[in-house]
Amino acid sequence: MPGSTLPTSDLQGTYSVFTGTDIYTVFSDSIISTMQGISYSITRQKAPIYTMGSPDPRAIARSKRGIAGSMILTTFDRHALADFMRASQFAAKKLSIETTPTNPYNKTYGIGGGSPAVISKAIQSLSPRDAATALQSAANVAASDAGLTSASTSMSESVAPMFTDQLMPFDTTLMGSNEYGVGSVMRVFGLEILNEGSGVSIDDTSNEVQMTYISRLISPWVQQTRLT
Repeated sequence: MPGSTLPTSDLQGTYSVFTGTDIYTVFSDSIISTMQGISYSITRQKAPIYTMGSPDPRAIARSKRGIAGSMILTTFDRHALADFMRASQFAAKKLSIETTPTNPYNKTYGIGGGSPAVISKAIQSLSPRDAATALQSAANVAASDAGLTSASTSMSESVAPMFTDQLMPFDTTLMGSNEYGVGSVMRVFGLEILNEGSGVSIDDTSNEVQMTYISRLISPWVQQTRLT
C-alpha cells in the first residue's frame, strides 16, 4: 500500500536499529540540535571479602554505583548550548560576575549593555575588603526592603548561567525513530555537567565542544509503539 509505514516484508521489522541520524537529544523540553554524540558508563564498586584460613573470597561486597559520561556538541556562531543556557536560571550571589553585563546570556543587559553603575559594581573589580562590604550592604538593603532585621537572606538572585557547570540538574531524553516507523527512547535523569573543553585549529573545518557529566539514574532503551 503506497504511503504505508509498515515493513515491506514479514522478515523486516522484527528487530530495528537506529543510526546517529535517527536519534535526537532533548534537554528538559528543548531539542538540542547541536549534539554530535553522547556516551555513558555505569560503574560500581565491588570487592572480595577474605577471611583467615582460605585464599578464596568468602563473599563479594556490593557497594556504591556511579553513572557518568561525555558529550560532543558542534559550535556554530554561538556556544553549542547558548539557547538552552539563556532559557535557564540559577541562584547567583549578588554583585557576582553572572549578574553583570559580563554574562552574555543575561536577559536584562546582554553584551555591552547595562548602566555604568552596575558595571562598576562587578565583584571582580573590587578588592576583597570592598567586595565584602558591598555584599553586606546589598544584603542589608534587601533585608530592609523585605522587612527583615537580619541580613542573612536575599543574598542571591536568579540569573542565566554563564558557564555550563552552573546549569541546574536536568533530564535528558534520547529519542530514535527510523523509516520503518519504529521508535525507541532512553533517558538520563538528573544530569549534571562537570567539565567543558574546546579549541580551534587552522586544520579544523568545524569547531566542537566536549563536556563530561554525571547523573543519578539512566533508563535503558525502550521500544515505543510502531507507527501505522
